[in-house]
Amino acid sequence: MNVFTKIMHWANKRHGTRSLNETMEALQGWEKSALGNAIFNQQHEQMDELLSELFGYHLLEMSCFDQVGLSTGSRINHRFRLAPQTKFDCGALCDFESLPLPEESIDVVILHHVLEYATNPHQILREANRVLIARGHLIIVGFHPWSLQGGYKLLAQWFGAGSFWRRSSLRPSRIKDWLRLLDCEPVEVKRGFYRLPVNHAGLLERFGFWERLCQSMRLPFGGYYILLARKDRVSMTPIKPVWSNFNPVAGLVIGKPTPRMPEPAGNQSGCRRSGETIDTSVKATMGTASKKKPATGSTER
Repeated sequence: MNVFTKIMHWANKRHGTRSLNETMEALQGWEKSALGNAIFNQQHEQMDELLSELFGYHLLEMSCFDQVGLSTGSRINHRFRLAPQTKFDCGALCDFESLPLPEESIDVVILHHVLEYATNPHQILREANRVLIARGHLIIVGFHPWSLQGGYKLLAQWFGAGSFWRRSSLRPSRIKDWLRLLDCEPVEVKRGFYRLPVNHAGLLERFGFWERLCQSMRLPFGGYYILLARKDRVSMTPIKPVWSNFNPVAGLVIGKPTPRMPEPAGNQSGCRRSGETIDTSVKATMGTASKKKPATGSTER
């Protein structure tokens, strides 16, 4: 077991995910290649369709690629980008696992190929959910492991073909489970890039018919997916009661108090029977006289 653990540690260190700073620095310029250009152009078209229906005041974009203009199709005026890499075109430098933003301040958050290249994707997703307002939208873009690109990734990652293939395999169903734990409801999933993952512009263009055929059939085996989710948690503002206007006896009818409590039945001075009152003092006198009367027929000796 110890040997197996050492082998897995060595394989993860050599072929697994790295820190975002190292990954983003190694991926810089990859979007200009033939494969990157084909993938990101198709993503731009589908992102424009989604963003055209989302409204708000602030839009946050985070990506592992130096992709400029990913959110150009949005109608939100204030769009900004954060990145931990100084060489990227961004508005501010920060760590994706600790965003310098207040809670519930962003209307739309875009995670463009961030979770699969991160060593701690759960924390990044929690931070994105934290800064998202109630009923706000979260867009997650990732590479699908069950595709031609995902199958080639298993070989390319092991043989060290490049930093692009050193990523985790995150299925859309797995991302949906994480989102439901954060009170986010998946709304829509788009897929794309069914072609072979070859870095050759001529071959990619020849397989365009295959791309159009799979898109028309809506097959779930695209090279990437775009998942749109909505935060269903409703924010509540506590209302402080005004105690100065509080009157606990308002509207209550209070009767006139009685002068004294009624006496128990055994201590009453008289009782009423058939409309008559019997005086107890008279009864007591009659009882005393009967005790003092001598018995008849007695003689004195």
